[in-house]
Amino acid sequence: MFWRLFGALAVLSLASIAFLGIVIVNQAEEYFLQQIEDSLRIKAVLVREALAALPSGQTLQDRVLAMRPKVAMRITLIAANGDVLADSEEAPQQMEKHDTRPEVIASREADFGTATRYSTTVHQSMMYVALRTDGESQGVAYVRVALPLSRIEGQLRRLRQLVWTAAGVTALAAMILAFWLARRMTRPLQELTQGAQRIAAGDYGHKVYTGTPDEIGVLAQSFNQMSDRLAAQFAQVEEDRRQLRAILSGMIEGVVALDADQRILFANDRAAQLLEFQFQPAIGRRFYEVVRLRALHDIVRRALTEPEAFREELSWNGRSAKNLMLHGTGLAGSPTPGAVLVVHDISDLRRLEGLRQEFVANVSHELKTPLSVIKACVETLLAGAVDDPAHRRPFLDQIGNQAERLHALILDLLSLARIEGETEIFSFEEVMLDEAVEACLARYRALAEGKHQRLESNPPAEKTSARVDEEALGQILDNLVDNAIKYTPSGGCVRVSWHTDNDRICLQVRDTGIGIPEPDLQRIFERFYRVDKARSRELGGTGLGLAIVKHLTQAMKGSVRADSQVGQGTTFSLYLPQWSGN
Repeated sequence: MFWRLFGALAVLSLASIAFLGIVIVNQAEEYFLQQIEDSLRIKAVLVREALAALPSGQTLQDRVLAMRPKVAMRITLIAANGDVLADSEEAPQQMEKHDTRPEVIASREADFGTATRYSTTVHQSMMYVALRTDGESQGVAYVRVALPLSRIEGQLRRLRQLVWTAAGVTALAAMILAFWLARRMTRPLQELTQGAQRIAAGDYGHKVYTGTPDEIGVLAQSFNQMSDRLAAQFAQVEEDRRQLRAILSGMIEGVVALDADQRILFANDRAAQLLEFQFQPAIGRRFYEVVRLRALHDIVRRALTEPEAFREELSWNGRSAKNLMLHGTGLAGSPTPGAVLVVHDISDLRRLEGLRQEFVANVSHELKTPLSVIKACVETLLAGAVDDPAHRRPFLDQIGNQAERLHALILDLLSLARIEGETEIFSFEEVMLDEAVEACLARYRALAEGKHQRLESNPPAEKTSARVDEEALGQILDNLVDNAIKYTPSGGCVRVSWHTDNDRICLQVRDTGIGIPEPDLQRIFERFYRVDKARSRELGGTGLGLAIVKHLTQAMKGSVRADSQVGQGTTFSLYLPQWSGN
């Protein structure tokens, strides 16, 4: 109402002032132009009279040039046939005939002819007045005088500025008055409107004070009573909502509530994380605008149409690949007013299931090979080779080797199971690294010499110690040194070195063996993973040594990594906590 009332008053005032200003300006312009025309007519008569007393020996052109400073305007003398006899601005010989000029044509019928137009001779707008003389003076049929309109443009401009300045001041005063009147009349209604908007925005309990005893005052009292009741009711609703949101936000499952048009009514943070959408902008939008996955849209439509609850597994290939289990339930009603989706991330379950299947397959394969050899040897011995002293010894040796291989595999499996199950008990103490390394190298020196390899240690200048479990550290060194000897050809070298790296000990086992290709470096710490499966089994490895190294190192708050170049060797780097005396 304020803007309508103010707008009506403002438009009426501005229209009136503008109309009055336009009328005044137009009248003033007409008046000034009429004054100029009258002045030109008078000067045309004066020129005609001056030509009647033309001195002897003086030409019309000389007379016109002599008169120009006195009359301060352009003078043109025209014969009856339109030839220009004299002109104060141009040479008459160079000017075309003027019998077709509007002011000349008009003066033939009346004494005077007037025209306003642009002059191509002087290149400006001019007002022309032509006076018919009937050839009374030196054959001059028409006397034409002209004045540039630019002379009065300044006066007209000042007049316009004065008029429009006065109009602007008047309009401003009218606008202020209209604003004050409209504000005075609509202020109580605006306060009620603003109060309603604040309540709509959530400011429940807001009150308005109009200070008027009329109908608007009674309306304000009713409004305040309504505001108090709304505040109490919405406070209870908000408390219930906070409790529900706290429960849903603490769930590990994602929850999404949709209406019948698939608009998102509610979604907890876990749902936004699993389905990879932003929580706040998604509320109120359609589900297919937020999550663009056809299979998920089919599940939503199914939840909105099927009366029974269901669940379905979905493979998610978004920013991160995962497996989701979705439970869909339609809300009670006919037709259903909406649906609820519960999303559970089962990626870890599927990954563990895959690891279990892979582990069972690998263990079965590792057990199958030695058992097959043992079975074949036993069958051969039972077939008669047991009575042949010359041939039974190799079969018995083979049975013993494979049994030892099975024993080592079972020991490694048990050790890995204890470590992963966190049932292994570690005793962390100060262990001098030079002693641990020398003890390990002593255990493998005979094996290395048998392969013509060099076992070397490269200790730092100062003795260093680590906070580790001594038995676990020995097992780690045994696995790394044993691997290095196996995969280093004859004449190679295996070197163990260590140094202090900030608050950690970096222990490195470097060999000059065959190396590991880059794609295999990321997987060598997996159970039963072998770069060269045939060569590993030929060397008697179980495939669990590096997995045990990784788990033991992590159990002692350390880390391990491998760097290698094919044909040049491999370096395993262990980072272990340094002994701090605590």
